[in-house]
Amino acid sequence: MLGIGAIIGTGIFVLTGVAAADYAGPALILSFIIAGLACTFAALCYSEFASMIPEAGSAYTYSYVAFGEVIAWILGWDMVLEYGLASSAVASGWSGYFQSLLHGFGISLPTAFTSAFD
Repeated sequence: MLGIGAIIGTGIFVLTGVAAADYAGPALILSFIIAGLACTFAALCYSEFASMIPEAGSAYTYSYVAFGEVIAWILGWDMVLEYGLASSAVASGWSGYFQSLLHGFGISLPTAFTSAFD
């Protein structure tokens, strides 16, 4: 659910739009097509693993069965780090939304609360 929230939250709408407006050219659609194909192949791999190990449901369980406990433990913590990074991108986008909402009402927060550390 964290991964889906990061994709739908602000990851796909805010950050992608900013990057496209500032840095990308007309070939941006090709990168979306390539990313879609990569996601499709990853989904096919997960469905293949799910048919081999019916009680499994995550990358941790798949790696536990395939490689052992140590690799699965490392992969599990990598997933926690990945979700933390994705959640921080969503939090950054939502804070921008909230600041825009407050600015619409004539309220502005101090810079110490709205910017990153130097």
